[in-house]
Amino acid sequence: MRAIEPMLSNEYDADVEHKLQILTKQAYISQIDAARVIGCASSTVGKVFKNLGIEKNEFGYPTAKVIRVLELQPYIDNLIRLRKSTKKVTQTGK
Repeated sequence: MRAIEPMLSNEYDADVEHKLQILTKQAYISQIDAARVIGCASSTVGKVFKNLGIEKNEFGYPTAKVIRVLELQPYIDNLIRLRKSTKKVTQTGK
């Protein structure tokens, strides 16, 4: 198991926002970006995607198919909730 490193709230907000941008703004996701969002090694992502029938083209993996096959919609919903709650905390904390 990887060691969990604490991060500042600004870094956490940026990390959540970055993951949301990757999963919601791009039609295709690269293997490296998928690994960062999912939290595993890039080689593992390649193997799992191949086993699940998610085909890569010259742009990357289709993000919509990745979300559907890996059932990431609840994860995206949680990230959105986190983003909303952290923005409320930082806005009221000013």
